[in-house]
Amino acid sequence: MIRDLVKSNDSILHRKILPCGCNCDRHFVAKTLIENMLHYEGVGLSANQIGMDTRAFAMIRDIEYNDIIVCFNPVILNSSSDSNSCEEGCLSYPDKFINVQRPDKIDVMYEDEEGREHKIKLEGFPSRVFQHEYDHLEGIDFTQRQ
Repeated sequence: MIRDLVKSNDSILHRKILPCGCNCDRHFVAKTLIENMLHYEGVGLSANQIGMDTRAFAMIRDIEYNDIIVCFNPVILNSSSDSNSCEEGCLSYPDKFINVQRPDKIDVMYEDEEGREHKIKLEGFPSRVFQHEYDHLEGIDFTQRQ
């Protein structure tokens, strides 16, 4: 089901989203996130961007292989001191592109649709996408990272 993107001034984008528990229909959320991310031609989409008060996001981990992951209750465990600046855009801010400084490498943990915990290392583009979507769940938008 395609949902409307919420406006950039909507309060759901500017507050921390609480962890989802066992009552969350993770399969429905995952399907909805992936479907909407692809519909809006994004490389990532957090649930709150489509009005869902759920601590989850979908992201393309590998563009070449179209490897998509959905992360529930994500956590950034560690960030490298090496960072770089890169232009970012955001579905919540169409037509706005700004340079954002972010750590190049991160260690993260998240749960999948089945509730299984994953710990992975990300670097480069996937690291940037994870951090961008994670920020959404923290109530931070990329314009605050300038």
